[in-house]
Amino acid sequence: MAIGKIIIGALAALGLGAVALIEFPDEIQTYAPNLIPAPLAKLLPPPLPRAEPPRTAYWLDQNWRQADRRWLHHASQGTATFQIPYSWFVALEQPYIWLFGQPGMLRDGAFLQRLGFIPSPKTDASAAELRAHGFGWSSAPEPAPIEPSTSLGWDPAPNDNGLPVGFARLKRDDGPDMIGLTCAACHSGHLEYKGASLRIDGAGAVIDLEKLKSVLEIAVAYTAFVPGRFDRFAERVVGPNASAAQKAALKQDFLATAQRLKNQDDTYDRIVADSGQSNTLAGAGRLDALNKIGNQVFYTDLVASGVAVPDSNFHATDAPVSFPPIWDVPWFFWAQYDASIEQPLIRNVGESMGVAALLTLGGADPAKLYHSSVRMNNLLWIEDLLRGPDPFAGAGAAGPAFSGLGAPKWPAALFPDDPAWRIDPAKVERGRKLYAELCAGCHLGPVNDPEFDKSFPERRFWQSKHWLTLPRSAEKILAPPEIPVAEIGTDPARALVLSKREVDAPKNLGIVPQRDLSERWSCGMTLPDYSSGHMPFSLALMVGVDDVIRKWMDEHDLSPATRAAALGPLKNCPNPAQQAIYRTRPLDGVWATAPYLHNGSVPSLYWLLRPAAERPRHFCVGASDFDPQTVGFATAKGGRSSCAIGETQFTAEGAGNDNSGHSFEDGPRKPGVIGRALSEDERYDLIDYLKTL
Repeated sequence: MAIGKIIIGALAALGLGAVALIEFPDEIQTYAPNLIPAPLAKLLPPPLPRAEPPRTAYWLDQNWRQADRRWLHHASQGTATFQIPYSWFVALEQPYIWLFGQPGMLRDGAFLQRLGFIPSPKTDASAAELRAHGFGWSSAPEPAPIEPSTSLGWDPAPNDNGLPVGFARLKRDDGPDMIGLTCAACHSGHLEYKGASLRIDGAGAVIDLEKLKSVLEIAVAYTAFVPGRFDRFAERVVGPNASAAQKAALKQDFLATAQRLKNQDDTYDRIVADSGQSNTLAGAGRLDALNKIGNQVFYTDLVASGVAVPDSNFHATDAPVSFPPIWDVPWFFWAQYDASIEQPLIRNVGESMGVAALLTLGGADPAKLYHSSVRMNNLLWIEDLLRGPDPFAGAGAAGPAFSGLGAPKWPAALFPDDPAWRIDPAKVERGRKLYAELCAGCHLGPVNDPEFDKSFPERRFWQSKHWLTLPRSAEKILAPPEIPVAEIGTDPARALVLSKREVDAPKNLGIVPQRDLSERWSCGMTLPDYSSGHMPFSLALMVGVDDVIRKWMDEHDLSPATRAAALGPLKNCPNPAQQAIYRTRPLDGVWATAPYLHNGSVPSLYWLLRPAAERPRHFCVGASDFDPQTVGFATAKGGRSSCAIGETQFTAEGAGNDNSGHSFEDGPRKPGVIGRALSEDERYDLIDYLKTL
């Protein structure tokens, strides 16, 4: 009852001030935070941006079938991200206290939109409802269906409660259904412009997962301790005719869960403080996904499985990155910003484990080791949808081309009377030459610009020198250039996670990197002896994910042929690079991926093309309108001193937040400088060309 006493007592102490706090919590916390007593501040939801319903919303044409889009938005990858049952989540109220009436539901799309999530219709919504309620529509022609690579099929993905894009119900036979995030949660973007919302499949999301976690946990606390709230919650969960015993059992379970979540947070905070580390605020559109995966698998899951684990296995989240765009990625030899993962299933299952798939890493029954709730069949189908057919197979006169999920095209046609969206052909022509001079060396030629290929044939994207033919397949795969961090000069934190972080892998996991990687996958390298269990995080994770995959395949009795089809020709081998690197990517759709650099530290293409020292040190993310002229988030030189309510102010300070490198400037070439300085006209010429990719 301590939390309840703090809430009620603090509000009573505030007197009339409590009325303002109750009615205007976002405003009070933003503009007068010192008026809030410290005990109460921890129990108030974070300020959230206002989210007005758009006057119109579009899903851009990306060679995507509507049925596939809706399935992907709510297809479970097997995660229980929020650690509470699905029935609880949809029964929770928003974490506010109202003087009159009741708060809205936490699941409400308009509320979760304030956290950056895209509203999504119920499964049975009509075409008229889709257009009338801001869910977005598309008039693009439907492409041909994608053929699956295996016979495993996929699970239905209903959205019976109208949850936003990225939420899925995890169906279970051995416990209550849970709720988790889907792949689409972090890889479905949107840009807002004068009341229009442009929705983009595969783009980086602008969701704020740290605030979502806070909002959810405070909603749980309020449900437990604010008078009257639990009774309403119980009626939604067990029904109005439930017995007193049923309600009492629910209350006991609910209070235990609330206490467990609090204890978990307290433990994490203590470990980070004791280690002398500190977390970096990720904010909207960013997440230190790699360190979070490590913490989930090698600390949280081990503890939940009853395995003793040292505090050193938990690390601060201090290397946040933008959610990356994922079009073209299935055709990359190395995925991830740091070129660390070759094998697609390792990439996707590892991600689902990091978003809290249920995982057995200990216990009394060794036969259950590595059992998981991962929905491998869904992950395989997602990869098929994104990947599409072989771009070289059956290429016509126009040559090879990506299919599957395509990069979004600049949507000038949606704003025919707005000069800010017009592209100047003369600028494009000049920008094409600048691209060949300054961009193609790292990002390769454009994916689909015949005029570029004709003018600069030696820099063509589809020429064979950029593509590897895999030894176990006739298939070709793109080898994106890998640039040493010391050369590109951008923030090194993300690239150093796998090379610097170490973990203790308990003996019961049976992880032997030389056997499990080099020998099992024929990597052709000799790894040190890690028989003590203390090893690089990268190797432990690669083996652990591989073992989860193999366990799932064993449990589902997959034939050798189906296993081979699921794994494909790529291997699970460490990158042989001897230094920290970042891999590049083609720039198709780059206009839709602001803010820029891997850590989201540059607000627009305009500022990316200026010398690094001139870039804004501060800018706001979370509710700002898109600027089609600078292509990104508008900001005055030096950045705004304050942001609108609920927005994240990015500041180029602290671990993981450096905005240097990838600079265009004159003078002697030095680390971090990749090209000569551009004139203002050249800058806008190149920007107009990039809009066409």
